[in-house]
Amino acid sequence: MLNFPKRLMLGLMLGFATLDQLSKWLAITMLRPEEPLPLIPGIFQLTLAYNTGAAFSLLRHQPQLLTLLTSLIFLVLLGYGLSRRQWMKHEVLSLGLILGGALGNLIDRFRAGKVTDFLDVIAIHYPVFNVADSLIFCGVALLVLSHLFQTQPDSGSDVRRPQAVVDKS
Repeated sequence: MLNFPKRLMLGLMLGFATLDQLSKWLAITMLRPEEPLPLIPGIFQLTLAYNTGAAFSLLRHQPQLLTLLTSLIFLVLLGYGLSRRQWMKHEVLSLGLILGGALGNLIDRFRAGKVTDFLDVIAIHYPVFNVADSLIFCGVALLVLSHLFQTQPDSGSDVRRPQAVVDKS
């Protein structure tokens, strides 16, 4: 039986993947390839683009291999999340963000063989990306930052660790 942290992680994952898919549907519906829509001139625009590769077009000539690898990573992370017995609150959110973003991009890969991108930060000449990419980045950043700044109690101190959510099953 799934306890609250696991149900929350799965709910976050599905909610974030839905948000990603909705944003991509809007981009496909409202934008045309090669016709950017400036939102903040010279800084940020919406540009419809498709990517058969991973970040920075890695493995773009091997989309089946990329889909297989990302599916395996997704399943391993999902299995890890479902097998956890003890959670820190930030870990539930982090894993929900990462899995939601990964699922959003996997849906694109299975449905179309490519990922829909549309967020374009032209001020720094960054590759066009999507909501799923942002979710994955935020999830990883939250996890890394929370572990970097987690207070470690030393002997005799009264410093407390972040509260854990414990599986009672």
